[in-house]
Amino acid sequence: MTHTWDPKPAPLTVAEEGLLATSEAVSKLSQSQLDSFNDWVGTEKPGVLEAKSWLTKRYGLRKNTFSYSELVLLLKRAKFLSSSEGNSGDKVGFITRKPGLGLPLGHMPDQEDRFPLLFMEDNYSNGWRAATLLIRESCMLKLINELSDKPQWWRKVKDEAISSKWKKEALEMDWTSYRKHADFTSAMADACISELRNKAELYEKTGLMPIYDYTTTVIKSDSLLTSDLAKALQEGVKPLEDVPTELKDWHPNSKEQVLDLVHPSLWPLMYGRSRVLNDRVIDVGNALPSCGTGVVLRAPGPEQTTHIIGEGGFFEEEVMVLSNKFQWLPCDVDLDPETGKAKIASYINNLHPQEHARLYPIIERFIEISLPAWDIIYYWEETFSVQRLTTTEAEYDECPCPDLCHVDDGYNCAPWRRPTDEDEEPRYDVESVEAMLADNRKPDKYQLGEEKAEDYRTNPVRRNLDDAWFASTHSAKLPDADPSAKDYIKIQASDLKADGFFNSSSQIQVIVKLANIHLTPEKPVYNGGSWHTEGLLNEHIVSTALYYYDSENITDCTLDFRTCADKEDLAGEISYEQHRHDPIERTFGITQGGSIFQDVGSVLTKAGRAIFFPNVLQHHVSQFRLADPTKPGHRKILALFLVDPAIPIISTSNVPPQQKHWWTSHSGFDSGCGLMPPELIKKVVDYSEWPIDLEEAKKVRLDLMKERTSFKAEEESRFERMEWNFCEH
Repeated sequence: MTHTWDPKPAPLTVAEEGLLATSEAVSKLSQSQLDSFNDWVGTEKPGVLEAKSWLTKRYGLRKNTFSYSELVLLLKRAKFLSSSEGNSGDKVGFITRKPGLGLPLGHMPDQEDRFPLLFMEDNYSNGWRAATLLIRESCMLKLINELSDKPQWWRKVKDEAISSKWKKEALEMDWTSYRKHADFTSAMADACISELRNKAELYEKTGLMPIYDYTTTVIKSDSLLTSDLAKALQEGVKPLEDVPTELKDWHPNSKEQVLDLVHPSLWPLMYGRSRVLNDRVIDVGNALPSCGTGVVLRAPGPEQTTHIIGEGGFFEEEVMVLSNKFQWLPCDVDLDPETGKAKIASYINNLHPQEHARLYPIIERFIEISLPAWDIIYYWEETFSVQRLTTTEAEYDECPCPDLCHVDDGYNCAPWRRPTDEDEEPRYDVESVEAMLADNRKPDKYQLGEEKAEDYRTNPVRRNLDDAWFASTHSAKLPDADPSAKDYIKIQASDLKADGFFNSSSQIQVIVKLANIHLTPEKPVYNGGSWHTEGLLNEHIVSTALYYYDSENITDCTLDFRTCADKEDLAGEISYEQHRHDPIERTFGITQGGSIFQDVGSVLTKAGRAIFFPNVLQHHVSQFRLADPTKPGHRKILALFLVDPAIPIISTSNVPPQQKHWWTSHSGFDSGCGLMPPELIKKVVDYSEWPIDLEEAKKVRLDLMKERTSFKAEEESRFERMEWNFCEH
């Protein structure tokens, strides 16, 4: 059938784009499906009925899925996008579709086009995994981090006398207190010094120091946060801090120790309740006049929030991976691809754009100085990942005492082969192994295992003696470091960009949090936090930037990191003796049946330091207390969470401010009330269900926190069921 085809089709109007963005039917189509439809339209030039037939048959949809008007708009947009005008990039009125707003909530680009996920990957099965660290490499990473905490380390490391002293101290450290079975060789120390010398140039030129860098990395800096920038932020937050006691927002369940100044859990996006703009976006300047406008965002159904993990397998499980209730709201940030400058383009949730306008350019500056580190982290695995030590075997060296271990009798070396001292009790309640072997009788291995376990239960000192003897007499075959540290560092100062971040993205999204931790003589200890990653899948957070801009009268504190090690790759690549798992534990610090989480290391958090890390690392704040228990103390932190640039989410450019007190204090509200008496104005405000007041917002926050606690607990539970399991072969 021939249809009239406009050689210069027009783009959709803003209102028409809004209709498609909020269409439930259109939201069922993925971006790739829409792209295929657009290509087909450009080639076949179909009519409405042909388009309906193609869509329903191609994607297995019911014939009445789309209304006639929706099909007309889909065709109109496809015609424009496939035309020369559409391909020119002049898409006037084109509104970005986002997960939950025109796209399915679970929409994600292909795995290679976005940042990895720790807890799940494509098909929501296995998540991202790091290479399994050898104990020796873990120790090297710790030493590099600690040496780079020393004042002027980048200069001192080039001094032979100082670096020799550092090497001597490293060799004298008790490494077994850090990792069981750990040791430290001269070559490892030399490699650490060489690596630090290579990284010194990187730090001097960029202010960034990659630490715990292997499959992924943590980056620290003690130079980005200048005293002037810290002072500007300290002054900027004073209006948020200096409020009446009854208005201070202590974080729930924090024992009035954590004071929230700006927190994304207040007034989040609420599916089924929040209002979104489906025909335009708003910026910082016109946010307040937009209060109360928009249409209610439809809540996603369970088909969009649950997925099958391990489909078709023995452990098939349907799990909820997305919240159908809440999402933190980021602000949009425009990036100048030529200068690298950042400009906040939509209001920061819970930071009034007029009353706290002074803070906006300060936070812009913090976002700007975060960009080089975030960009490096985003591409780290494919471009800069390293592995200093690798091995293909986990076995012991030749037994130094074959008679004691009865190697010739077919038994494995083991700690309980240690000869007992004269004053020790016999090892077993039954006749000894030695006596049985003397009579050419082989004891039953199961019986011996039971007896050994009972022996250790009743005599724990013996177990310590056995372990110490075995560690001193039986060495695992371990790779040693290259003293030159060749290939231990790929990143160079020239790799850090000053502009063109994230493939020259013109816009990113950032979630902002400002919080203070206050200690008093009555409450002198902060007990630390729990292991977690930031946000849920709804937020698509890929990296965090933490700025410790003010501290007073508190003890040292660390930020600890761990992640999931790649048990599948390790189990398939390592050769080991049948039934012998202890050499694996001696090599990698992992245990048969133990958690697949592997500790990565800890970073000192001190005033003036910035720390950047990816959301594939779980983190945990250690305990700290008042340095002087007679005086109060505090720590003040700015946290910035980067949303994956490949997956823009619903932001404050789409959601007008939801804070009722912002609405009522806006000049437009006053003019709208005209000459109404105050008591009538109060009734209008109280009766209005939208925007919502602080009391209700705090109830919403509790619901959000409860839901997220449940999500995190379920994630942890799934990973607890994933153990190191070295099959017998």
